[in-house]
Amino acid sequence: MSTTAVVEPTPADPDLQLEELCRVLNFGSHVARLNGVPLETVDVDLVPARQRENLDRLAEALNLLRPRWRVEGIPEGMKIDGGLEARHFLGDSAAVGLVTRLGPKCFEDGYLALVPRSTRVRRGDVEIRVGALLDLVRSKELLRRAKDVEHLAVLYERHPELAASSDTGATD
Repeated sequence: MSTTAVVEPTPADPDLQLEELCRVLNFGSHVARLNGVPLETVDVDLVPARQRENLDRLAEALNLLRPRWRVEGIPEGMKIDGGLEARHFLGDSAAVGLVTRLGPKCFEDGYLALVPRSTRVRRGDVEIRVGALLDLVRSKELLRRAKDVEHLAVLYERHPELAASSDTGATD
């Protein structure tokens, strides 16, 4: 079952442009915010489809944003020699962290696993794919970073069924 929510358009929204160019899914705390859970976030988590042609388009689009490697303790990030290429998204890492002129972005594996439960959100004339709230909860439970634990408390408070669904391993 597919769901589409309506969100006010943001002029020149780079995430919309990425969605139009590449097969990507919005994930992370933006999923919670689009579902009415007020989580604070400073980054955007995107999950791309891993076909080489798609990753080539993604790298080309991101290079327009002057990306730098996201490194803990270095707010401006570190220079990427020669620009992003598809190969940067094909390694063994579960996530690729970047800082762009528009802020931090994180690209994770798992597009095919997340798509079946995702929804579409309309922003202006464009629909973007957004991960499911339950998948976000599972991700935060697995990572268990300090911010994830804080976010889980808010998610469980707003949607108690997510704690129960997650504990039993239910898929929907």
